[in-house]
Amino acid sequence: MSAISKREFLQLLGLTGLVLGAASLSPGRAFAQSVGAQPAWANLPEGAVPKTGGKLVYGQTYPNWAVGTSDNGKHPHFWIDLLTRSIWNCLLWVDHDFNLQGELAESWQPTDNSLTVWDFKLREGVMFHNGQEMTADDVVASINAHVAQKGSSFLNKWFSKVETQGKYAVRFTLNAGYAEFPFALAEYRLAIVPAATPETILTDGIGTGPFKLIEVDNRRGFRAVRNENYWLKGRPFVDELEGYVVNSQTAINGFRSGQFNAVFNIDPTTAAQYEGANGVVHKSAGGDQFLISLPKNLDLVWNDPRIREAISLSIDRNAINTIVYNDPGTWVGNDTHMSGLNQEFLPRPKPYDPERAKQLLAEAGHSGGLTLPAIVYCPSFPEEPRVMAVVAESLKKNGINVEIREMPCDGFSAYQQQVNAPFGRPARSLVGPRNPAINLGRMATNDSESAGWSGEKGDGYKALYAKAIAEPDGEKRTEMYQQLQAIAQSDTPAIVLGGRRNMLAHAPSVKNLKSHSQNWGSRFDDVWIES
Repeated sequence: MSAISKREFLQLLGLTGLVLGAASLSPGRAFAQSVGAQPAWANLPEGAVPKTGGKLVYGQTYPNWAVGTSDNGKHPHFWIDLLTRSIWNCLLWVDHDFNLQGELAESWQPTDNSLTVWDFKLREGVMFHNGQEMTADDVVASINAHVAQKGSSFLNKWFSKVETQGKYAVRFTLNAGYAEFPFALAEYRLAIVPAATPETILTDGIGTGPFKLIEVDNRRGFRAVRNENYWLKGRPFVDELEGYVVNSQTAINGFRSGQFNAVFNIDPTTAAQYEGANGVVHKSAGGDQFLISLPKNLDLVWNDPRIREAISLSIDRNAINTIVYNDPGTWVGNDTHMSGLNQEFLPRPKPYDPERAKQLLAEAGHSGGLTLPAIVYCPSFPEEPRVMAVVAESLKKNGINVEIREMPCDGFSAYQQQVNAPFGRPARSLVGPRNPAINLGRMATNDSESAGWSGEKGDGYKALYAKAIAEPDGEKRTEMYQQLQAIAQSDTPAIVLGGRRNMLAHAPSVKNLKSHSQNWGSRFDDVWIES
């Protein structure tokens, strides 16, 4: 059977209106990566002369979803707010431009084009907070502990084994070819810690990060002090770091009173209040996406793919950008886990199309409109109730009635999965922005987020995904990534509204603190405070 072009493939799906710009077909990322003693991301703004000393005290309105599920807040899986890089480091890090950078790894590459074996060279001379040097034995013990504790599905899904290759090198063996495997090792939970017994590893709060943990309250906050032996020489600049989980109103009150000199994940509607309190607001290009999961194993109206597409086309996502984020014209969800931050992102030809939605409803026998089952969510971000209000009003305007029911975040995951496992109830999930292999893999490998997607297109999607991630050629992989997005859009297994814009505020004295589109990617070793 001869190969078909991407355009021919899209024509088969009836999606010929898609515009495929040259920019979307840029080559894939190079495999081999290498950085020097001071990584590229360590550079400071041109002309900057950082000062040392002072204390950064921040409020955080978005806690770790796992807070409260363990009594040990010294464990990176249960750290209070996902910003684990204050205390720990991982092998790799995704920077503000979504490029992969070495953290505790100096270089990495596959051993051959099968992409099943990957070699990593570690930094030498990195010291843990307890004065012990980090070696390959620590990395192997840490990764095995994360796998055993299911620290990341992105790692566990492909992992076969990890082994030392001398004192400062490790080798990963995967159970299948995976072109973008290194991105999995940048996940915030996958911290490298001293080797220890299976019962005690990851539990003592010791890492290689810029700050050493002094005290932690698993539900409230932590205190840490400067790591004098941090591997990035001369860093951090700040002497002390404190972080506290607070609600939106407490955050703004604490900022006004001087209790906090920074607040992460501020409510977009409060930006002017922070600025009015002499604060500086920084907004990232993106953030978590809001995904509406539509389980298909029950007798529900959206088991008809025409209904699913009609729901998607009836939601005015740009109204969300305008009303909630004061950011009209920015990217909106394309009903895959892909983000507008990804160079491979393939937008729907017309994300908001009420006329087409009405046509689809009529074809499905619902020309007079319809009522959907209740969809539940918990307000993980302060602006989310306003997002969901726009969604409900937009659907109603186009003849689709739905109750979008707010639930407390405590116990929400258990409530969602209480019935209809493993897919759960109709509900909103949060999807963090990541690289294409992880983004597109969630609909192929995650029962909850795929919502039980099956059938010819679902099976075809999974088969093409397996082929795509094992493809060593970057341009060919990009073509397949866009074909995957087109398949999903033609069957609409889930509704993705689009992403929030992560925002933080800081006092004028705080310098070089920037919001990261991957909230958990925030770093603290390049921030300083002017007296």
